[in-house]
Amino acid sequence: MKKLLFSALALVVALTLTACNNNNTNDTNDTSQQEPSEYDRELVKFPDNYDKGVNYATVNRGNVREEAYTSRKAIEAVQNGQPIPSGTVITLEIYEDEELSEIFVMEKRTGWGDQPPPDTPRNGDWLYQEFNGDRSLDYEEDIGRCFTCHANQERDDYTNTLGEMKSYELEDVTGSKDSNTESRLAGIPTEDWEVKSLDDNHKIIDDEEKEGMIQNTLTTFYFHEEKS
Repeated sequence: MKKLLFSALALVVALTLTACNNNNTNDTNDTSQQEPSEYDRELVKFPDNYDKGVNYATVNRGNVREEAYTSRKAIEAVQNGQPIPSGTVITLEIYEDEELSEIFVMEKRTGWGDQPPPDTPRNGDWLYQEFNGDRSLDYEEDIGRCFTCHANQERDDYTNTLGEMKSYELEDVTGSKDSNTESRLAGIPTEDWEVKSLDDNHKIIDDEEKEGMIQNTLTTFYFHEEKS
């Protein structure tokens, strides 16, 4: 009788330990699934040649001026009613009293939406980064605020300037913001060019007529390349 009682008691203890182990395992799995992945603060790199892209918008807010840049490919996609493509980088120069103080960068990559900072909303596949005026990474900036702010623009693919992309006239792309003496298409200085007419007199063309001839020639090359 004692032997039977001892066997029954041992079986109860074994079952109890098994149940506890199973519960602990489930708790561990639940915890690991709920923990957010570690956010890579340096995933978005500084886009070195961003200013060679399209300066499609200027926003003035009191003493603050913002210059927005992106690729022609991104603007064409938006104007054709397509999603902003993966690989798009939008760069915002932020000037305070005409001094460059910050450079804000947002970049879209397929799969990046799974990597937002903890306790921040997912913004599609966009991640954000803040740089100082000297292009060094601003580690003091709370990058989570960028996610919270842009989350309100879900309808516009989490961007604040989608309207400017839609309305921008790509034919007006210039190589320089100041185009008085530069080609409006390629940023080529033209003030020292000497252009002669091909008539019998070979007269020197004045500056205004010279500028027009050069612009027409470059425009022809530009649209020829576009059609190619």
